Amino acid sequence: METKITKEGETRRIVEVEVPEAELRPHFEKVYLAYQKNVKLKGFRKGKAPLGLIKKLFDKEIQSEAIDEVVQSVFREVSAREKLRPVAPAKVGEIHYHPEGSLHFVAAVEIVPEIEIKSYRGLPVEREIYEVGDEDVAAALEDVREQMAVMQPVEDAAQENHFVLADFQEVDVTGVPVIGKKYENRFFPLNQDGDDFNRQISQQLLGVKPGDTRRVEIQPLRKDASKSDKPELYNVSVKEIKSKQLPDLDDELAKDVGKLETLDQLKTDIKERIIKQSQLSNRRKMYDHLIDELLKQNPFDLPEAMINNYLDAVVETAKKENPNQVDEQAIRNQYRSTAIWNLKWEMAKDKIAEIENLTVTAEDKKAYLSRIAVERNVDEKKLLNSVKGERNQKRLEDDILESKILEILEQNANIRERKVTRKDLERAKELSLAT
Repeated sequence: METKITKEGETRRIVEVEVPEAELRPHFEKVYLAYQKNVKLKGFRKGKAPLGLIKKLFDKEIQSEAIDEVVQSVFREVSAREKLRPVAPAKVGEIHYHPEGSLHFVAAVEIVPEIEIKSYRGLPVEREIYEVGDEDVAAALEDVREQMAVMQPVEDAAQENHFVLADFQEVDVTGVPVIGKKYENRFFPLNQDGDDFNRQISQQLLGVKPGDTRRVEIQPLRKDASKSDKPELYNVSVKEIKSKQLPDLDDELAKDVGKLETLDQLKTDIKERIIKQSQLSNRRKMYDHLIDELLKQNPFDLPEAMINNYLDAVVETAKKENPNQVDEQAIRNQYRSTAIWNLKWEMAKDKIAEIENLTVTAEDKKAYLSRIAVERNVDEKKLLNSVKGERNQKRLEDDILESKILEILEQNANIRERKVTRKDLERAKELSLAT
């Protein structure tokens, strides 16, 4: 077999192949055998006709049909031998086959580019150190109280922050119900924190009692966020009014939450968990910045086919989740930068693993799963069961290899630490909303 490979840019190759008859025979034999299994000839059961008879009767037809399959098979051999690593099926152009002679074809293919990672030590990066304060603990305690709150019936008039269970019936200006516009058992809070509809409802239902029916008027919002001139009218039949009762902030709360005896113990436990969560979060954020800097200092291009394959998978996932509501082009535009970032990181990881001669051992897997079990507070045996199977094992090995590479980047990085408080994060959020 004679092969000529012409380089066109970093990611495109033109492959020209000449295969002599002697080397073609094994490929054709495979096609003959596959054909034999399915062909039906008079006097023979399906798949039992002699191979010689099939060749005699269908040789030209089989060879004609088999050319494309043979070309693909030969191309795979060439790709493996030349380590081309195609990112999409090759586009085959010229095909010339001479019976009792040779097969000649030309194919264009986009390949995974060979990249260089020259700079991955000493990367500059910032690491945030979150300082947990009393306000963090207080906010977490309020979340605990909210989670353990109970709803109590209210017989008196509804007030701000009460909850109402009611039926809504839209009516016209004369009070006649609009058919098909009845909404039953809607449960909502009376406050000004929700959307515009909820705020309008809340203002008009203050003072109602269970069993009351009240007419309310809603000014719907237009697409430009202005109020419509034509109001919607509803008869609201109040079924229940409830108030949220938060547990007291005392030692009993600590006992109800878990195996703790005092409120101080609960505060300490919450603070430790916040510190642990912030450390994990900030570490992940620092890793993302390290990857950004790595890709910035080691630029390379990707084949367009490689990006499109990634986006095809994203689109297919979206179609499965929402088959009737998929704007394919919008999804491609939205995820293109993410696709490029992830693909470049995958290639950079492979190159660093090759440079550092990294592997994943059984001991690595055990240590990694033990650490994850502690971090996520899950049973280690259950975690072990969740990674059984070839696909899960491959994913586990990829995760471990990535963690090793990130540790190398971190250990050799030029890290500048910056302390961050809750107020800093709130101020940053306000600024982002303002812009």
